[in-house]
Amino acid sequence: MAAGDRSRISRRTFNKATLLGAAALAAPAVHTGRARAQDSADVIVIGGGLSGLNAAGILSDAGLSVIVLEGSGRIGGRVWTADETWQTNSGEVPIELGASQVGPSYARVRDVIERLEIPTVNEDRKVLPFASHIAGELIKAEDWPDVPQNKTVGAEREIQPVGFGSALISKFNPLEELDDWFNPRFADYDVSFYDLFKRNGVSAAGIQLAANSTDIYGVSALRLMQEGVRGKLEAEFAGPKDENGKPLEHWPKNIKGGTVVLPRTMAAHLPNEVRLNQQAAAIEQDADGVEVRCLDGNRYRARFVISSLPFSLLKDVFIWPRPPEPQLDAIENLTYSETTRAFCNIKAPFWEEDGFEPSLFSDGAVRMFWTIDNDGGNGTYRGMFVLTNKVGAQVAARPPEEVEQFLVDELARIRPSTRGQIEMLKFHSWERQPFQKGCSPMFSPGQVTAFANEMILPHGRLHFAGEHTRRLDYGMEAAMESGERAAFEVLDRA
Repeated sequence: MAAGDRSRISRRTFNKATLLGAAALAAPAVHTGRARAQDSADVIVIGGGLSGLNAAGILSDAGLSVIVLEGSGRIGGRVWTADETWQTNSGEVPIELGASQVGPSYARVRDVIERLEIPTVNEDRKVLPFASHIAGELIKAEDWPDVPQNKTVGAEREIQPVGFGSALISKFNPLEELDDWFNPRFADYDVSFYDLFKRNGVSAAGIQLAANSTDIYGVSALRLMQEGVRGKLEAEFAGPKDENGKPLEHWPKNIKGGTVVLPRTMAAHLPNEVRLNQQAAAIEQDADGVEVRCLDGNRYRARFVISSLPFSLLKDVFIWPRPPEPQLDAIENLTYSETTRAFCNIKAPFWEEDGFEPSLFSDGAVRMFWTIDNDGGNGTYRGMFVLTNKVGAQVAARPPEEVEQFLVDELARIRPSTRGQIEMLKFHSWERQPFQKGCSPMFSPGQVTAFANEMILPHGRLHFAGEHTRRLDYGMEAAMESGERAAFEVLDRA
């Protein structure tokens, strides 16, 4: 099967694909590769996140020698557990700056967890209901359909502001199969949400309301529609259900000690240590192999290279020969969203004082404030400011020492009962991270059609992995999926 064909897997074969992936990972390790010089190997993997580590593990188990280069001083990529912790009734809880959840359908992730004996715990992150702060007024959820601040029309009026954009995306989503977003017959949906909503008769007020939670101009509708299709499949993997239709086993799960335990354990089981602080500066191919040059002057040579770098970083790496169009277009122009979060403890339940729902959605700078349940205790609750897209970028652009106080003050301004109740713990902006420069790959309108299929194809001896090259999955499983695909491509040629 050609590399391009392997990426075309439909919903009908999803179960088979995930099971085959798990089986490949579970194969016994056979280290038969001949000895190599310290700076050479069969394969160089650039990037020490889940994608790169999964590729390295598969290749090493197949007997190839592998060098993993990581530009930063840590392992994990967008898996990052903070040093700070939340305080809860049941003790300290890790603060996850990126990936956190293990879903029931995460076959590859679950296989690694089982094989490497990584303990998990049931996720305890129930976000409590939302009030809204719209047009200067604090509004209860039950009052929203009838308040004058609600300028939407017809059935739109019943949709809560916090879920307005996602409800419309789901309503207009025509995709049924996991790979439909690559199908040319859905190219008409490779448009902005503004255009999608306009042509489906959404009111002007509704479009404006959706813009508070959705990048209505800069993101292709196909990107989030595919995630919607993938999300619907999750419940099918949750196992036996009770008489009320709820899974008997609790999902999702978290990794005990923090999600970063997963990539660290994967790295520890590789034959060779991951080489940190090795930032790739150039990838140069010739007839016999590939050389990777790093900023510190180190050079590494291999028969093949897998780059799991986000394109936001790869575009700054010199690649020779030059990738063909439209792959070069993807490397230089694929868009990434910003996600800014600030984590805090809530000293006392302020919502009992003002009578509104515990969480808050705003059309201002706060955007979303999540109040996370503490299992009915009377002590500290957890809180999280969640800012995305342009507002997140604007807040993150402020000096870091000012951001936390700004968010606390702004929340107190629009909801006075929170004053003195917010204890900030950690602020994190993915766009500010020099080895990510953004959070999720989002695809601008037209980009799925322009290069989504071509961008993952091997360029000579250079192969591509990373969440941005995902085909069917999302979350941590998407990174693992892409690393597996790239590893199999190399094995086909090795």
